[in-house]
Amino acid sequence: MSGLPVQQACRVVGLRRATYYRPLVDWARRDAPVIAALTTLVAAKSRWGFWKCWRRLRLDGQPWNHKRLWRVYCQLRLNLPRRTKKRLPERRRQPLAVIPLPNVVWAVDF
Repeated sequence: MSGLPVQQACRVVGLRRATYYRPLVDWARRDAPVIAALTTLVAAKSRWGFWKCWRRLRLDGQPWNHKRLWRVYCQLRLNLPRRTKKRLPERRRQPLAVIPLPNVVWAVDF
C-alpha cells in the first residue's frame, strides 16, 4: 500500500476491514464433499434437475441447504437448459367461407 491506513483504504474501495484480513479460501477445497456427492449423483442420473438432486441428497442424509448446493451446481455447470415446447409452423389466415344457403354445411358441436 502507499502509506494509506487500512481503515481508510477499505472505505475508499468499499470493502469491510474484516474482509481485508480474512484469508482467501478455495471454494473447490471447501466444497469438496458437495462436489463429490453431486458428481456421483449426476453421473448416475444425468437428466435429473437441481431440485431432484437436492431432494435425493437430503434423503441420503446430507446436511447442505439448497443455496449452497445451487451455487456449487452452477459452478460445475450442471444446470440444464429448460426444455421448450415445439413450435407449430405458422399458419396463414384464411377467411371463413360464408355459404348463403341453410343446411349446406353442418357443424358437429355436440
